[in-house]
Amino acid sequence: MNGALARWLPLFADLRRAGRDTLAADGLAGTVTAILLIPQALAYALLAGLPPQVGLYASVLPVLVYALLGSSRTLAVGPVAVAAVMVTTALTPYADGDMEKYVAGALILAALSGAILLAMAALRLGWLTHFISHPVLSGFTTAAAIFIIGTQLSALTGIPVPRDANLPGIVRALLAHAEAFNTATAAFGLAALVLLFAARKPLTRVLVARGIKPAQAAIAGRTAPLVLVAVTTLISALTDAEKRWQVAVVGPIPQGLPGLSLAFLQEPGWAALLPAAVMIALIGYIESISVAKALALRRGEKIDADQELLALGGTNLMAACAGAMPVCGGFARSMVNFDAGARTQLAAVVTALWVALAAFAFTGLLAALPKSVLAAIIVVAVWQLVDFPSLFHTWHYDRGDGAAQAATMLGVLGFGIEVGLMLGVGLSLLLFLYRTSRPHIAVIGRLGESEHYRNVLRHVVETWPDLLLVRLDETLYFANAPRVETELQNLIAGRKDLCDVVLVMSGVAYIDSSGLDVLESLERGLAERGIRLHLAEVKGPVMDRLKDTALCRRLSDDRIHLSTHAAVQALRRVDRADARPGR
Repeated sequence: MNGALARWLPLFADLRRAGRDTLAADGLAGTVTAILLIPQALAYALLAGLPPQVGLYASVLPVLVYALLGSSRTLAVGPVAVAAVMVTTALTPYADGDMEKYVAGALILAALSGAILLAMAALRLGWLTHFISHPVLSGFTTAAAIFIIGTQLSALTGIPVPRDANLPGIVRALLAHAEAFNTATAAFGLAALVLLFAARKPLTRVLVARGIKPAQAAIAGRTAPLVLVAVTTLISALTDAEKRWQVAVVGPIPQGLPGLSLAFLQEPGWAALLPAAVMIALIGYIESISVAKALALRRGEKIDADQELLALGGTNLMAACAGAMPVCGGFARSMVNFDAGARTQLAAVVTALWVALAAFAFTGLLAALPKSVLAAIIVVAVWQLVDFPSLFHTWHYDRGDGAAQAATMLGVLGFGIEVGLMLGVGLSLLLFLYRTSRPHIAVIGRLGESEHYRNVLRHVVETWPDLLLVRLDETLYFANAPRVETELQNLIAGRKDLCDVVLVMSGVAYIDSSGLDVLESLERGLAERGIRLHLAEVKGPVMDRLKDTALCRRLSDDRIHLSTHAAVQALRRVDRADARPGR
């Protein structure tokens, strides 16, 4: 029973082993993370086009669910920028300006995302996320960050921009309505940007120079957003910035947390929002698992990918019931949580309690908070996701991957997040099929008197006129089977003294039905010419699939060899006078 509890609720197992030092460290880390999360939650809700309190709702009960179920001890979940902009992209055409329908749509997206993740957990489909390659994900993240920054230019300047505009549309709108530029709004936003960027590294350097430990100085710098929110709200209220200078402010925020509700189940439009929910679920899971694994590696901990699907699925279902938007693990707040010394998910529980306290006690004080300040918080948070050096590095190493990364970036910026991501994934899959359809096939020979066999084009090796050794360096499947067949036929053609052909299968991890057809056809064709086909170094799983086939029955054990050297020893002539050196 205890084992099952530890499997499904890892937090309880961690707390049973926790000492006083661990509890104290988690309490401090949870408090520091809450300081960062509260202003970010407000900002990301506005980024998603939702009332700011929705961000707070997403940072309490959903966080508690992940704390119970998550296998990562330090991942901090909540609203994130990329998911927020995907929410607004999906809901703008869905709600058509109706805020009640907009909020209901956000709950539907959270519920659908949670259901999708739970289904993936039940079917163990986490491997589907592997089809989004690292270059595509990097290009997507960079472009999404640039797009998010572009969406905040309206709030930073006061110039109205259509909510559904892409990046070129945003630029056109800003230029077309430049006369609406609000100096006071821009002043609040620019001051916030300068202070937030200064707090990231310059302030840390100053604190370290004054004798504060680097880790503590970094944590102090991360508290800047909450301090900034308090100060700018006070200034805005004292100067009556909304009425005097027409500065857009957050406005009244309801106090407390809503009760759990399933009323969203009665709302229409589930089918229309399903494609967007799939994208939000996949991207959220990839972002979460990537951060979780990176942090776990630094402490020698383990992450259960299927458990993460379960945890994030349950978390998003709770978000829907709690009146919140889709959530996942965030890079910035997880790093703060980790650097602050979190040992278990008890830190997340402390974070959720602080956010709940803020929702009950302090939301009434935030009505005068300028939206441009929250926009600045978003810009600074996503700026670290922009990674152009990665594009140049990828392009230098592999032009195909570089092209996929660049296509993803351009697609996201030019056509939208979903289209750009699908473009990148599609191009990556096409590149994979192209590469694997042209497998490397090498004729090999023996290196001196050793048992090693290498490519005749790269090494001085020994070969034999009656024996041909061919190494296949790729999985044999439908996309490359015809080419492999042609290449093998070309290598065999014209060899009059050939008696035996050995296919070295050390690089073959899988053979599908098309590949098997090629091998069987090759064996029959060679047999008609009096040439015997042999296999060497067949991997165990491949051999398991081949053992009951007609090919294996025709070859029998004497033509399936454990190693290339064993095959050569069994087949080459006793009289080696005919052997000749080759290159």
